[in-house]
Order: sequence, then C-alpha cells, then structure tokens
Amino acid sequence: MKNTGKKIGLFGGTFDPVHMGHLIIADSVYEVKGLDTIIFIPSAYPPHKSSDIMFNARKRFNMLSLAVKDNPRFVVSDIELKRKGLSYTIDTLRKMKATLPDDTDLSFIVGMDNLFEISTWKAPRDILNECSILVAERRCDMHREIPGWLKDRVEMISAPAIEISSTDIRRRIREGKSIRYLVPDIVVKEIEKILEVKSI
Repeated sequence: MKNTGKKIGLFGGTFDPVHMGHLIIADSVYEVKGLDTIIFIPSAYPPHKSSDIMFNARKRFNMLSLAVKDNPRFVVSDIELKRKGLSYTIDTLRKMKATLPDDTDLSFIVGMDNLFEISTWKAPRDILNECSILVAERRCDMHREIPGWLKDRVEMISAPAIEISSTDIRRRIREGKSIRYLVPDIVVKEIEKILEVKSI
C-alpha cells in the first residue's frame, strides 16, 4: 500500500445517539490538530454500557452516517460491527492500524469523562503505545486532576463547552420531550422513523 503519511483521528464511542456535541468536538480536534480525516467508530457491544443501549449498533451506525454525510472530513467505520464479541478499544486500534499505511499518524479522540475511565478499559497502557490520545477538554473540565500515569501521555485539546449528553437525550426521548437542536435534524427524522412517532 502506498505510504501517505496522513494524520487520522479515530473517534470511538457508543453514539447512542450521535449529537451536536460529538460533531463539535470532532470539528474542533480536526482544526486544532490539522487532521486529514476523522473516522467515527460506533461501538457494537460496549463493555461498559451494554445495559443502557437504546439503539442497536446498526441503527447507531446509520444515524452517524447520516449526521456526517455532507462533511468530507468525516467518515464512519463499521469495523466494530463486523467483529464478534465485546468492542474493546485496543482490539479496534490494532485492527485499524493493520489496514493503514505504516507512516499514518494515528490518534484516538476521547472526552474528559472517558479519559478517567481508561484505567478500566482492556489493556489501557497498550492503548497509549498504539496511538496518541487527544482529549477534548471543555472549560468545566479544567479543574480535574489527570492521573499521573496518563498525564504525560495525552494531549489536551480545547473544545467549546456544549453541555449535551446522549444519556439526557435518551431520557428526553423516553419522556416524549423534544430533542431538536440537540441532534442533527436528519438524525431527529431517523429516530422518529425508528420509533414510529410523528415528532420528538
């Protein structure tokens, strides 16, 4: 395969559902780091969140694809949907690296909350050896102390403080409340189609 030396950011997560905060973080990291592409990787069977999944992996993949379809900077990978078993980040990183040129500059994008969960992930120190870690830091996160073993291994990227969470969106859906302006309009329409409701 031809070497390109491209700078690629991997943005993993449940994306249940994808919301404007995810897209704003991705766009901020893209610009700050001068990336060539950001690859969104929806988790098929997340080991930490399996009990609170509203939409299955294929539906989440489809919603993500709709959300980024007009942005040439962003693509969505189904790498975790094709793999059986729980979706572990280290396995995805190694599989993804095997498909990319050797000189690819690979980074993995996480939010501050995810950063503090890394110690509970499978082979966390191996993750740090496979790629650089870019942490989307919002103003409200700046008081949090990063664990020593991570401090020198991650790069903080300033991102707008958009306080939107998938957990809150799922709650609003269950309560029949509006999610407009929290997720892209095209995703709102897809959720209405999936749930067979006229308006949310």
